[in-house]
Amino acid sequence: MAYKIPEVPSPQAYKEEMADFWEIQAILHPGRYVASIHISRIIATGLDEIDHEGIESEDDRLDSRLDEVLSELQRRPGFSSGKYPFSFEKYSLKLNEGDSLNKNIYLFLLLCTRFNMTKNKVHNTIDGTQLFEELCAEIVINYFGDNSESFLFGTANPGNFRAKIEELITKAGEGSAFKNPNNNQPTKNDDAVDIVAWKDFSDKRAGKLMAFGQCKTGTSWQDDIHRLKPGDFCDNWFHDSPILAPLPLVFICDTLNEDFNFVSRQKGYLFFNRFRILELVRESLNNEIQTKIQSWLDSAISTIKQNM
Repeated sequence: MAYKIPEVPSPQAYKEEMADFWEIQAILHPGRYVASIHISRIIATGLDEIDHEGIESEDDRLDSRLDEVLSELQRRPGFSSGKYPFSFEKYSLKLNEGDSLNKNIYLFLLLCTRFNMTKNKVHNTIDGTQLFEELCAEIVINYFGDNSESFLFGTANPGNFRAKIEELITKAGEGSAFKNPNNNQPTKNDDAVDIVAWKDFSDKRAGKLMAFGQCKTGTSWQDDIHRLKPGDFCDNWFHDSPILAPLPLVFICDTLNEDFNFVSRQKGYLFFNRFRILELVRESLNNEIQTKIQSWLDSAISTIKQNM
């Protein structure tokens, strides 16, 4: 089972889980470097020593694992284009002081990974899963660049299904009209699509790059993403399917575990993990989203301090 707040990762946890735990410990000790020995003591609680002569102890094996974890942490600044909000000193990690947009975004993504986002997604009355969709709708525009637009289709947009399809068709200039294949009242909520993005030309005519994205917090997203089938979505609900088959995008707060099917899990999808999302953050990020992230984060960190 993946490590979740307020638990402690097991000594056998993946290095990414232990790295996230180390970062969370640094959040709980602001202004201080949190050393590997501190992490080792917490994780090793309850471990039985193996005291047969010549056999390595459990603690020794854990210390060796933490060397791998520190290496993982030290790669994260490069993964996130230098926006990583922690600093290193020998075998220690510290959360950088002061407020910054990059820091808030990273901590939001970190906590949205390690909270149980079924039970603990709402803080300060703000739903973190919906807020993640809003953030991704901004991020995808930065990736596609000039003349690109996005449309919130998931639960962050409360409109009914048909109305959202019709608005999307009008704005994107693809699809011609809403199609109901069975002439029944649509009961779909979002049909596995949370955001849609496209890169327009000046003529605004059909025949452009389009992408349909799914946004997933937490760590149990691996099976859910296979419900995302942009081609089927368009065939089902658009009178005319887009001229160019749309791309499937997956946005996750998680890091993508390097030792667990790193390549095959991405097969057929363009992935935006925690670091790629942070890389694409711009200071021009919608002020309302920034305010909501700060508010959600303040409450979430307070919750962690009360429970750990």
